[in-house]
Amino acid sequence: MTTEQLSPLDVAFLCLEDDQNPMHLGAVATFAPHHPVHPARIVALLCERAQEVPVLRRRTRVSWLPLGGATWVDDPRFSVEDHVAGHHLRGHGGEDRFAELVSALMAQPLDMTRPPWELHVVTGLTGGRFAVVVKLHHALCDGMKAIGLGVRLLDDLGRDLPVARRPEPEPIRLSTSVVDLVKGFAHTAAIASAVLRSARTPITRSPVLTRSSRPRQVVMARLGLDEVQRVRKQHGGTVNDVLLALMTGALRQWLVAHDSAAEGTTVRALIPVSQRARDPRGASGNRISGFLCELPVGESDARERLRVVREDMDRNKAAGPGRGPGALPLLADRIPAAVHRLATPFAGRCAPLLFDAVVTSVRLPALPLALDGAELKEMYPVAPVAAGHAVGIALSVYRNGVHICLHTNQPWISGSRWLLAALRRELGALDVPGGREVLKVREVPKARDVVKARVDRA
Repeated sequence: MTTEQLSPLDVAFLCLEDDQNPMHLGAVATFAPHHPVHPARIVALLCERAQEVPVLRRRTRVSWLPLGGATWVDDPRFSVEDHVAGHHLRGHGGEDRFAELVSALMAQPLDMTRPPWELHVVTGLTGGRFAVVVKLHHALCDGMKAIGLGVRLLDDLGRDLPVARRPEPEPIRLSTSVVDLVKGFAHTAAIASAVLRSARTPITRSPVLTRSSRPRQVVMARLGLDEVQRVRKQHGGTVNDVLLALMTGALRQWLVAHDSAAEGTTVRALIPVSQRARDPRGASGNRISGFLCELPVGESDARERLRVVREDMDRNKAAGPGRGPGALPLLADRIPAAVHRLATPFAGRCAPLLFDAVVTSVRLPALPLALDGAELKEMYPVAPVAAGHAVGIALSVYRNGVHICLHTNQPWISGSRWLLAALRRELGALDVPGGREVLKVREVPKARDVVKARVDRA
C-alpha cells in the first residue's frame, strides 16, 4: 500500500474542516465544444483519466507516529464513479441557475472517509457550453498543485506535461543538521513574533467579518486581460496589484451601499504565495507562505487606492514570503501535528484577529487547453471561506481573460452582474489615457436610500 505522510500544515487544514466551514478548494472551468455534448460522455472521459492519477485514489488515515499525524493511503474501496457526477440545466435563466448550482455544490463538505475530491460536469449552459466544477480538499493540495492535477485530466497537450520526479534525499552531516536546527528555531520564533505583533484585539471591527453561515454564494465575473494590462502600463506595478486595487474598489462599493466604508477603513487580506519553486520535492499537499496587505476600502479615490496597494505589496515583496506575519502557513508547518489536533480548531476561529479575507491568485499555463476537443474558455478558482469571514476571493489569468470569483456566505454581496459592473466602474476610473488625473468612482446608492426609492415608487 502506497503511503505518504501529511505535513503539519496539511494536518492543520484537516483540523479546520467542519460542516459550517468546509476547507476545499474549487474551480469552475467552462468549455466551448464544436458539437453538442452529452454529460454522460464527459463524465465517462473524466472517470477514465482520473483513474490514472494515483493521488486521486488516496484518503487520509490518522497515524500515531508522529503523534497526531496523518498519512495518505490507497483507499481499497475506491470507485472513481463515486467522485464524478453529471448535471444538465433545463429551461431559461441558465446563467443564474448555473451560479446557484455551483454555489450549492461548493457549500457541501467533502466526504473525508473517501479520497477528498469531486468533479461535476454541467451541460445546458448558454451557447452550447459545458462546465466542470472541481472540488479538492485543501489538505490534498494548494492552488498550484490543484492546477497541475486539473491539467492532467484534460486532452493530450495537458496530460503529456512532464511530472517532476522527487530527488533522492542527500545524506545530512550532524554538524550541518545542528546548525540548520538552530536556524530553524530562530526562523520559527521570528515568524511567531511577527504574527503575534500583527494580531488585533477582539474588539477590532472589520466590515467583512461575520458569523459563518449558509447558504453560500459563488459570484463570478470576467475581464479582458488587455484592459487590465492597459491600466498597469499607465500606473506601473503588476497585474496582481491592479487586480487587488479593482477588488478593493468593488468591496468599497458594496460597503458604501451598507454604510460600512468610513474614511480610513481597511480590509486586511491574506495573500497566499506559492513556495513550490523553493521546494522541488514534487509532493502533494501545501507549499505556501503569504503576505498581509491592507486594502484601503475607506479611500474614495481609485488612483490612491492603487498606489496604497502597490506600496504595501512592494513592502511585502521586499521582506520576502518567508518572514513577517503573512508567513502564517510557514509557522503552521513548523508546529507538531499533535498540537494542531488540539489547538487548530480553536485557532481557526481566531483567524479574524489576523486577517479579514483570503485573496488568492492562481497562474494557469498559457497554453490552449481543451477537454474532449472543447476549448477551455474560462477558469474561475474558488477559495474557501474561513470561519468568521464573509468572503474568500480568488483570481486567475488565462490567455486573454481575467477571472474573478467571490465565495461568500453573506446575501449582501450581490451577484455576478453587480460584480462585473463594479469592476468596470473601477477600470473606467483608472484607465485614463495620457496619465490625466483620475476621476473618483461614482459611489453606489446606500442601501437605505435604495429601499426608500422603491417605497416611493410603490
